[in-house]
Amino acid sequence: MGFWNRKKSDADAQTTCSEKKQIAKKPEKPIVKPDPACLPVKKVKIPLNKTTSEVKFVQNSIVFPCPICSELNTVDLYELDPILGGETMCMHCQDVLHIPGGYQTRSEVPKLKVYAGLPVAIRKFPLFYWNHPVIHELDEQGITRIIIQYGLWGFCQRCHHQFSPAVLINLPHTSGEIVDYRSLSSEEMMEMKSLRAGSCPFCSHRILLVIISEVPHYVISASENLSHRWEED
Repeated sequence: MGFWNRKKSDADAQTTCSEKKQIAKKPEKPIVKPDPACLPVKKVKIPLNKTTSEVKFVQNSIVFPCPICSELNTVDLYELDPILGGETMCMHCQDVLHIPGGYQTRSEVPKLKVYAGLPVAIRKFPLFYWNHPVIHELDEQGITRIIIQYGLWGFCQRCHHQFSPAVLINLPHTSGEIVDYRSLSSEEMMEMKSLRAGSCPFCSHRILLVIISEVPHYVISASENLSHRWEED
């Protein structure tokens, strides 16, 4: 105990004070905050649309099982646009289905699929859209805007009103985000304001049936013609 309690000499005291001053004067390393742009983006895993490629040609129509309930549906080929395809409802489960136009022209048939609508809460649609692999792929190709012409369909789950892609892709991530309504028609403006509040403007339902499909090559090739057709009244 005597060792620990012994009185320090003047030299010891001076050394200790000197060391304390050096420690006090030692510059601290600056805290470098990482650039948010360099941080890894956390990917959100989302469900994808159910599909079927089990399509059979029967005279002037196609027969296929619904991707949701597996019951057979029949669609006349003349009802399909050769590029845009067409939408119908399953006769059994009432889900919305998209049928590519390639079935009418027999273009890229082995790669085509019939898509079924996926229930998505209106407030979660932006999260679903911006994390979808098809949207990422189109973005990498620099052709994201083609989704306005082909590849995105949204319907109210209850009343089946169809919302335009221009409205859907402009839905903000937050309620405070500013949207340029000048690019929308008066009807689309009304729909946008209602969807921003989280409900269908016609029946107040809060869930959409959404389809995001792969874009066939014949659609990309015809994109210029599609843009003109989309602008027609």
